[in-house]
Amino acid sequence: MKNIFIKAIVLVLLCWTAVEANAQVDSKEIVNIEKGSLPIQPDFNAKWSIGMKMGPNWTSISQSNSGRIDETYSPLLGLDPGIQVRYAFTDWLAIRADLSFMTRSYRMDRNLHYLDPVYTKYNNAFITLPIMADFSFGGKKLQGHAYCGGYGAFWAFADKEGKTYWMTDYYVYFEDFNEQRQFNNEDQRLIAGAVGGLGLSYSFFGPVSKKDVISIDVLYYYDLVSHHKGYTHLSDPRYLNTLSITLGLAFSF
Repeated sequence: MKNIFIKAIVLVLLCWTAVEANAQVDSKEIVNIEKGSLPIQPDFNAKWSIGMKMGPNWTSISQSNSGRIDETYSPLLGLDPGIQVRYAFTDWLAIRADLSFMTRSYRMDRNLHYLDPVYTKYNNAFITLPIMADFSFGGKKLQGHAYCGGYGAFWAFADKEGKTYWMTDYYVYFEDFNEQRQFNNEDQRLIAGAVGGLGLSYSFFGPVSKKDVISIDVLYYYDLVSHHKGYTHLSDPRYLNTLSITLGLAFSF
């Protein structure tokens, strides 16, 4: 719970910093008007933009350690392909929505000496829809971005692979496995969370539209709804945390 509050505070401070920076720019323009001079109008014509994104991500899991003293969890590499749509209200404030088929995977290793070879890779795919406020700052072509918002996701697919074991009176045997997950009543397939991050974009006159934009974004997804409902007499919440780095190309109109 402490980590949730800390990360929420970081997201709020990030958004507040972006708002304050743009508010100072607006106050300078007001002073210019009072002095009788007109502010320089920004090169701002296109309100809508649509594009594609692709990049890697790393996912970890937050859960109770109860009953898992011999298990170690570590992030695994995934992918975050999707489309992005952006609508600009002003030259510094926009709203952005992405639709991605995000893989969020992690690994569990057993750390008891005689079970060292045992591990499991959990591969999950989520249809994810983040909706974020986009605060931009900088020049006409090169701009920085601060994002904050929330997301909903649907747990579409899951499988697991690794090495398991079975024992006799005298020997321990290890065996590889690879199986698709069958969802049941213990799974919460609709989840939601908070998302925030930073980005950098460069605008240019491209072959598709009057303002093509190439961008790189670093976003952090933090689940606020557990994807595991728990058992009849035991609560066992599990939350995924994902750091995503994507390269995007958008076309404005």
